Amino acid sequence: MIARARPPLRPTLAAALLREGRTVDVPLGGASMRPLFTPGDTLRITPARAETVKPGDIVAVDLDGQLLVHRLVYKTATTVVTRGDACASCDPPLPRATVIGRVDAAPSPRMLYATLRALLRR
Repeated sequence: MIARARPPLRPTLAAALLREGRTVDVPLGGASMRPLFTPGDTLRITPARAETVKPGDIVAVDLDGQLLVHRLVYKTATTVVTRGDACASCDPPLPRATVIGRVDAAPSPRMLYATLRALLRR
């Protein structure tokens, strides 16, 4: 018998599982989080809300069934603002309720570099 890889979770299913409080592993589809993550990397996302994340965290937001994984730049009483590490500008403000998870990434020099670079960039 040939072992087959499990197909990746669909974004809508991953979002539903995160909202239920379950951790999910999902493949990264884009390059906006380079150099920390590259397309195809598998990310472990744990459930989180805007109240529990802080600037510098890598968060997952639910955009009507699509997951966006970017770094949290700042949050206000009603919105959150994110940006991909490889992106020149911030994403438009989103409602706090769109934050559904935080990416678990092991501390490393690469992680520290990416975090500082992202947060100190204007």
